[in-house]
Amino acid sequence: MTNRSGKGSNNRIAALVAAYEQDGLAVFLDQDAFLELINFYLNKGAFKTALSISQHASGHYPYSSDFYLHQAHIHLENNHFSLALDVLEQALSFSPSDFDLILLRAEAFIYLNRIEDALASLAPMKLEAQRKELCDIYIVEALAYECLDDFEHMFYALKAALQANPKSESAFVKIGLSMDAARKHEEASVLFQWVIDQHPYSSLAWYHLGHAQAYLAHNEEAIEAYEYAFLTDTKFEDAYFSCADLCFEMHHFERALDIYKEIGSRFGTDSDLLQRIGSCYHQQSLHETARKYFEQAARLDPHNDEVFYHLGECYAAQEKWARATEFFRKAIRMDGDREEYYLALSEAAFELGRFDTAENAYRKALDLAPDNIQVWLNFAWFLLEMMRAQEALVILEEANELLMDTELNYSYIACLFAVGQRQKAIQKLTIALNENYMGYTWLFEWVPALRSDTEVNAIISLYAPDE
Repeated sequence: MTNRSGKGSNNRIAALVAAYEQDGLAVFLDQDAFLELINFYLNKGAFKTALSISQHASGHYPYSSDFYLHQAHIHLENNHFSLALDVLEQALSFSPSDFDLILLRAEAFIYLNRIEDALASLAPMKLEAQRKELCDIYIVEALAYECLDDFEHMFYALKAALQANPKSESAFVKIGLSMDAARKHEEASVLFQWVIDQHPYSSLAWYHLGHAQAYLAHNEEAIEAYEYAFLTDTKFEDAYFSCADLCFEMHHFERALDIYKEIGSRFGTDSDLLQRIGSCYHQQSLHETARKYFEQAARLDPHNDEVFYHLGECYAAQEKWARATEFFRKAIRMDGDREEYYLALSEAAFELGRFDTAENAYRKALDLAPDNIQVWLNFAWFLLEMMRAQEALVILEEANELLMDTELNYSYIACLFAVGQRQKAIQKLTIALNENYMGYTWLFEWVPALRSDTEVNAIISLYAPDE
């Protein structure tokens, strides 16, 4: 197709569109004109019009694969897979060795769940393909494996695609999914480093290397890789966020804050970004500053329950419990399925002496998240504070039946001591010390009186590991 650009091209397209919309396709057009018209309507999302024009063009140019490819693409976009395959088979009867037609037919096979046919048609194409073509073949092959949920083979197909064309954005788009699903982060790190060695300014390779390193808990290396990703492409917004979020998780709050503010200056500010900035200040105990950002976030998005929860956290950190309660309740009204909101409300209510409210909030949190160890622990602690040790014991007994956790186990033993079941407590203690000796300190957290219990201390000393 002839390359046209600038004002002349725009005038030509405008004239073509005007003629088409006035007279339809009554006049004869050359191939380039048909293709320009088709692309115009595709860019507008007018698929039916583009399809009609491409079908008409095929009548005039039955041996041109371009118009069949357009028809097939449109059918695939609209999930008309059988129609796409019919068009491609027709085109291949004229051009049986056309690379693009064979490749797109493989895609149609995949969408029709004819995976074996797709893979069989791709295999011979690899023998004579150039590197760019080979990359495209492996990308379609990866799609076949993705449809089979065979993420390991999907990863290796995409790895081969990048080895054939290290600059392939299409391969990078998919490889993260397969890397995570197949747990190929170590191997992927080597691959991305190989790409970087050849193309040091590959922002996508740096970004995916950062993701792989973060999964492997090589956090400093991941942060560095994310930084290179946005330094090599200053418009790479996801790289900025991934880097800042990881810095936040690593408690590098000042570094995270710097990046979040840079995101705001480059891409604009929204409620979510203001919330992240506020959280950085909150974690640095700058609660007044944090509140200002959370309040701005709430004004931009008054339906963001997390913002009101964080506002409550700021007031709680300043021991302004009544105000904290207001915001926790507001967050719960917006989303009543978040156990952390109820836990926060229960703490604030307890500090205000509203014990019924606190207990109801704990029970609601437990209903929402029976697999959350902290909910069980907090509720049991509350019951102990209320001098209801027997009820705390029941809660912890139930928790230990459901979940495996050192503090849960030792807190249960502590409650056995608290309710006077000493013999059972000592039996459980010897087992716990043998399994996880260092957890014994939880005993003293839950029942401080045990610090001066001679028998308990003797048993703990007996099981102390040799230095």
